[in-house]
Amino acid sequence: MNRKSITFYFFVMVSMFPVIAYGDFFNDVSNAYLPGEVKSIMVGEAEAPIVEVEAKTPLSLGTAIIFTEPFPSSLTLAEGNSLADLLAEKGWHVVISPVNLPLAPMPSADEAAASTPENDAAQNNQADKAIHPRSNQLTQYLNFETATSALTLQVNALNNYLQNRSGYRMVIAQGMLAATYFSAAELQPNLHPDTFIAISPFWPEDTTNNLLVNTMAKAEYPVLDLSLSAFNDWEASTTLKRKIRAKNELKIHYRQISIPSNYLAFSIKETQKNPQIQMIANSTIGWTRHLGW
Repeated sequence: MNRKSITFYFFVMVSMFPVIAYGDFFNDVSNAYLPGEVKSIMVGEAEAPIVEVEAKTPLSLGTAIIFTEPFPSSLTLAEGNSLADLLAEKGWHVVISPVNLPLAPMPSADEAAASTPENDAAQNNQADKAIHPRSNQLTQYLNFETATSALTLQVNALNNYLQNRSGYRMVIAQGMLAATYFSAAELQPNLHPDTFIAISPFWPEDTTNNLLVNTMAKAEYPVLDLSLSAFNDWEASTTLKRKIRAKNELKIHYRQISIPSNYLAFSIKETQKNPQIQMIANSTIGWTRHLGW
């Protein structure tokens, strides 16, 4: 095998590492807890872990579902744990559900080896036209429609698992997961929660990100819109638009709150309470009490 071939296969293997590591995240979730602390539900044909935190009051208000992801654009598992503990103290039974957003398929080594210079040039030209220089490159690996379908499947699985639970149903998600949930609930009204806590919702593509403004304003369920300051430009570009559109659509049960941002490195668990999560929990409890719960 010549040097050129060795170099090619090396870069193919390196490019696969993020996908492999991402696929192992669910195993990491299970290994981060003691045996018996992690339960599983069937999402389609795959098994997905969930972590339940029981309410710490005699009477439970209902169930809060917290979606987490191993990226700073969403709630990490450590932040989800902290938020779950704070909500449990106020009477919520909490289900933490890690989400595995599907990545765009990568070409196999055989397909890559069989590519011709003409095909490579055509693909490069198409990519240059499709991706704006200031756009986020995440859109090369994440597709909004595919992500919506995957989250819809997971929410349906959670609803089936929790169908006998009484009380209110509250859903909490951040970043791209929040934007995806709005789309999923719009397409399937049976997914509507009693309230949705959207933390800095955004999608790194201009058309979809602006569409979020209208989707949120027309949502038929109460929405608490929490905006983390200095979170990212995508979210900041729609913060005021979301508030104005909700007002113009006469959306009664809507509130927007700005929360100072606090960046943390990713970890499975954390031992200290995050002040930002404390503010999110306080805002959430204040919102539910405003709703009369």
